[in-house]
Amino acid sequence: MLMTHSSLLNTENLPLRTPAFSTQLSPSTAIPANRSYVIVLATGLEDHGKRATLAFSAACSALAIDRPTYVFLVGDGSHWAYEGHADAIHQAGFPALNELIDTYLELDGKLYICSACDQVCSLPLTDGAVLVRRQGIEVRGLVSILDYAAHSSTITF
Repeated sequence: MLMTHSSLLNTENLPLRTPAFSTQLSPSTAIPANRSYVIVLATGLEDHGKRATLAFSAACSALAIDRPTYVFLVGDGSHWAYEGHADAIHQAGFPALNELIDTYLELDGKLYICSACDQVCSLPLTDGAVLVRRQGIEVRGLVSILDYAAHSSTITF
């Protein structure tokens, strides 16, 4: 429910003061206590880690407010599943991407990579290099996203 204070009007019919809004949410707009989040990260290195940083910041924030959270790395987003790929990523105003990923995993966040994308969608940073998956990442089929998303709020980066 949105509540405003009455505004006094001047001769030009413009408000003399800015309306004040209530910070109370009506019960119908409150977030259910058991709501979980699915965060799909489909962006790789093409934006220099901006969306990956936002995705893991959102994931850590959701865990901080005790919401079950699942991050799925799909397509180009599978880039972030491998050791060394987040090392030089540090967006202004945020912790380094490696730190965000480590924090997410330390908070018992679930981190999955698409089974079809693993070792395929993310090319090594250097030719001939072997991709080593980060510890804590599980390989899951795309059907897992659908299963979790059916009962969660989903955000895609």
